[in-house]
Amino acid sequence: VISLCPDARLRDQLKECNKLLEQVQKGLSEYLETKRTSFPRFYFLSDDELLQILSQTKDPQAVQPHLRKCFENIYKVKFESDMRISTMYSAEGEEVEFRENIYPVGNVEEWMLEIERVMRETLRQVIRDSLQDYK
Repeated sequence: VISLCPDARLRDQLKECNKLLEQVQKGLSEYLETKRTSFPRFYFLSDDELLQILSQTKDPQAVQPHLRKCFENIYKVKFESDMRISTMYSAEGEEVEFRENIYPVGNVEEWMLEIERVMRETLRQVIRDSLQDYK
């Protein structure tokens, strides 16, 4: 760069731009860290994947490709026409209908926490029902 840009003024501008870029990268890393602390399963995603999810908050279905990394063997979830999340699917094609309604409203990490809570409660109830049927 120095040989192609002998003008000291341009070189100084380049140095200043690099400093600004470092500040932006540091701020972005801090922002992503706050999102990861609010929903720890985001730690399984790369920065690029997490940015992709966060940048598409208007489209909750954008989270579908990343569910496998966030949850153990949730391949996808079913979004109804009213955006209600009704069912979870495993990679093997098993489906479990949620026992509660989940609507993706608010920040992504908030309704992902709700998916986690409802998933656990649904599986708890399914296992309880299965044990009664088994007898």
